[in-house]
Amino acid sequence: MIRCRRAGNRRSSAARRVRAFAIALVALVVSVGMPVLHAQVIDRVLAVVSGTVVLMSDARAALSLGLFDAGKAADPVEAAMRWLIDRRLVLDEAGRGGRVDVDPAAIDRAVGQARQRFSSDDEYRRTLEGLGLDDAGVRRLVREALMVRKYVEDRFDSAVPPSDEEMREYYARHSDRFVRDGRQLAFEDALAEITAAVQRDRRAQAVSAWMDRLRRRADIREVYRSATRRM
Repeated sequence: MIRCRRAGNRRSSAARRVRAFAIALVALVVSVGMPVLHAQVIDRVLAVVSGTVVLMSDARAALSLGLFDAGKAADPVEAAMRWLIDRRLVLDEAGRGGRVDVDPAAIDRAVGQARQRFSSDDEYRRTLEGLGLDDAGVRRLVREALMVRKYVEDRFDSAVPPSDEEMREYYARHSDRFVRDGRQLAFEDALAEITAAVQRDRRAQAVSAWMDRLRRRADIREVYRSATRRM
């Protein structure tokens, strides 16, 4: 009987300790969780590219600073996300090779162009504060954008010049592009423009195929879904 009473006391004492621990745990969770309920979400993940996170603030910065032009995209954020994914792929590819040097003067000019998008320095500073950026952060973003452009140009600008036959075929297919003041330019008169156009198209096709290979090779997870894609 005594043993039973002692065992019962031990069980009730253990039960009280468990209840006390549970109450303390709930109180701790509530006290810690209260500020979170009133906290403001300041960022969100748009995508993950081979372990590198692409954030909403990255897309907002690219759009606000003019690093990326969304044009008439139905969802500028989604378009900026895709641009940021491609930018990350190129930066990773460039990192596997030699150093890509960017002229500091070119960075200064690009930063100046970004600042000119704002009506005043106060507006520019407020925008940077809202993006969580400082001057060094802006220079880093601008430098990376210029690195991507330079790497792609250096990689694909050494293409073999187009043949005469290729240029004549292009001229025949796109003759409407070589009209000035209502007059059709002769092939010889438009030769420089035709050469530039053929090289530009060939480069665009080569870059597009290369980017497709980079995307297939990488581990890309798009988290963001635009309203148009959710419909």
